[in-house]
Amino acid sequence: QGQLQLITLERAQPVLVSSGGGSGGLAAPQSRVTRGVLLGGVGFAMGIGAAIGMARLDRKIRTKAQAEAIIGVRSQVSIPIAAKGTPPGIIVRPGRHDTLSDAYRTLRSVVGFVEGGQAHSGGRPPVILVVSAGPGDGKTSVSSNLAAAFVETGVRTLVVNTDFRRPTLSARILGEKPPPLPYDLHELEKLGRAEVLRETEFVDLELLDLAGMPSSPGELARSTASLMPKLAAGMDAVVVDSSPIGATAEVLEMVPMADVIVFVVRLGHTSIPTAQRTIEVIRALTEAHVLLAIVGEGSERASYYYEYSTKESGRRMFGRRRRD
Repeated sequence: QGQLQLITLERAQPVLVSSGGGSGGLAAPQSRVTRGVLLGGVGFAMGIGAAIGMARLDRKIRTKAQAEAIIGVRSQVSIPIAAKGTPPGIIVRPGRHDTLSDAYRTLRSVVGFVEGGQAHSGGRPPVILVVSAGPGDGKTSVSSNLAAAFVETGVRTLVVNTDFRRPTLSARILGEKPPPLPYDLHELEKLGRAEVLRETEFVDLELLDLAGMPSSPGELARSTASLMPKLAAGMDAVVVDSSPIGATAEVLEMVPMADVIVFVVRLGHTSIPTAQRTIEVIRALTEAHVLLAIVGEGSERASYYYEYSTKESGRRMFGRRRRD
């Protein structure tokens, strides 16, 4: 009473257990070759998974095709990275013809081809605005060398700095930072060209840079924009080095004034989200031509445009002859 009794219906049978595995079981590989193949397959699968994960997390523009898809235009100009040890300054100089300097000459030709002399038909020089999504994309190098490439064809050029947070244009062209200016913003309209513009080592290339004035970047940008029409009189082209559109607001003063906008993208550096926001802002503010310049892709050349802007074509597109 109170005890539970269990009765088995069948007698238990012993089962043989084999350490080598059966035909339907799993077993560890016995040979080195089999183990190597298995481990290699696992490693390959893990590598593919890691690559996919990193690609999804990567927020930089890596290829020319990717940049073209984001900006919405095809690139006709690829600018290689300068070799290590290359001194800073202007690359485009008479007698120098290498991959890097010729890339800037190609950009000059493309700009002239796209602009087509429309600004001069309206009685003014074309304004070429060089922009980037963020700092460090190569915008100032493009601005200074594009201006030098214009001058090389007999085009009188005004190069303008509007990056007042990280001004480097004067150092790039003159080899020195802009000195403190002995006047304030309220006096600018009364000053003559010689008091505002700085001459450079290049004939027919003058520089406007108000970075030496003690004022806010926004005020300096607005003053520069108001001075440009007067100071550009007698010039054949105006090249503007802007602040990064994705990081600052003062560059928006210049966007509506541009006839051609050169969007500089540096592969492996330019941020995808920032580039997307930048082109959206540009498209909302202007209908100017947008050109895409790829920095860091290699030495591709657009043969259709190469050597388009000779000395005579430069005069034809930009309208005036060089002064003697």
